[in-house]
Amino acid sequence: MIPVLTARQMREIDEKAIGGNLVCGYSYMQRAAFGIFEAASEMIEARAGGEIAIICGKGNNGGDGYVAARMLMDAGHNVMCYSLYDTDELRGEAKIAFNEYISRKGNFLILNDIADLNALNNSSLIIDAMLGTGLRGDPRGICAQAIEAVNNSGVPVLSVDTPSGLNNDTGIPGDPCVKADVTVTMGFPKVGLYFYPGKLFTGRLIVQDLGYPDEIVAQKKGAIYLPSLDFIRKNFPPRDPDGSKFEHGLALLVCGARGYTGAPTLVAEAALRTGCGMTHLASPLSCIPILSIKNTETVLHALDETGNGTVAYSSLNQILELIKGKNALCIGPGLSHDPQACQLVRELISNVNIPSVLDADGLNAFKGVSEELKKHSGELIITPHRGEWQRLFGELPSEPLEIISQVKSIASLYRLTILLKGSTTIVATPKGDVFILPFGNSALAKAGTGDVLSGIIVSLIAMGVSTSVAAVIGSYIQQKAAVLASQSLSEYSVTATDVIANIHKVILSIIGADR
Repeated sequence: MIPVLTARQMREIDEKAIGGNLVCGYSYMQRAAFGIFEAASEMIEARAGGEIAIICGKGNNGGDGYVAARMLMDAGHNVMCYSLYDTDELRGEAKIAFNEYISRKGNFLILNDIADLNALNNSSLIIDAMLGTGLRGDPRGICAQAIEAVNNSGVPVLSVDTPSGLNNDTGIPGDPCVKADVTVTMGFPKVGLYFYPGKLFTGRLIVQDLGYPDEIVAQKKGAIYLPSLDFIRKNFPPRDPDGSKFEHGLALLVCGARGYTGAPTLVAEAALRTGCGMTHLASPLSCIPILSIKNTETVLHALDETGNGTVAYSSLNQILELIKGKNALCIGPGLSHDPQACQLVRELISNVNIPSVLDADGLNAFKGVSEELKKHSGELIITPHRGEWQRLFGELPSEPLEIISQVKSIASLYRLTILLKGSTTIVATPKGDVFILPFGNSALAKAGTGDVLSGIIVSLIAMGVSTSVAAVIGSYIQQKAAVLASQSLSEYSVTATDVIANIHKVILSIIGADR
């Protein structure tokens, strides 16, 4: 797991690790600059010719820029550094970095007039090393003018640590703010880089590990994480080479209503594609003929239904009987808002002891009575989008840290795992850990993709993955599958079925197998 930090936490780790030692501080600066050098080298391969323009502030952000300039110059690149301040104002590690750069006869110019940046348009790459993560308020003066010049240049931009002008806690860009193609952030990712609109200004995010001591990181970090591929791999369920379908997990799905047979089909298909041994789908009687055509690999169970073709409350005992021997339960997709269905859902949640995923209409059953969620008997995951969250718990705040705090609080209070769906998904566990999942794209803004997610998660739980970890891995798989699908279909044309069709590719990448 990779800690995701606030600007203050990052500053405290950096200060504690350096301890006022200039030599130590400069060694961290050199590691940071190497990450910039590597990213810059990759970017300029696609755009030959022209110099690399590096615009430097007077803090350590600028110092990173000067060290990277030296490395790029030593590698044979034509580099030009522009300073926003008189270089006599440089202090500490930044001063060392500048002196080493000019000792190699590096070119530099102190910006007194924005016209000095007229040559930016002819550059092969611009490196933004102006402002760091501690910025509050809008950039001003020559710095603001330089940011505008960078954005208007039409040249690829690499930002050092953060796009200059971006608030790294809120993800809110200042006026103006650099719009980077690539951002190399130092040490650990910052919260605001993963949430819109900040994510839009960040571009592709690269995290440069600086090697801070583990004990210092453990003292200063919070409980917000980005799941690493290593974490996903370690927690992905193994296959039993001698196991039957029963050993690989049985999932029961209580989903569907007349006219809504697509959702349960997507859940069942996604679950099987993810790896569980068998899916059982319980749905209203009148849905079974259609579902039997759609679901040739799922066991179907006809439930009592209302006159509207929705599941009747009288099917409660039948479902409780079906739950016996199952490893995981998914309730909700396509179930309808019918009062009997809602009553049934609430009763099931309070009586079922196996781990359960509550999604879609399963969540709507608790509208106005969300306190009843506290009565759940078994481990529970809820998977609301913002609208469903609002119906359950009220308005979400606008800033990422406040959203995370609220979701984390509800997860702890209700003793459940929450997967809050969005352009950046948040998973909060009952123990207080929070995971950020920023791996998807707009292809997931399509009906049915949430049903796919529920199917993936219930399958993982059926295979023995804990509920909280299943929420994290399930979201990772769904998001990565959508991105893979969009590479050939575009983000416009991906459907939920296309996401299912790419689940196997994500699993192959997780287990390290060739496609």
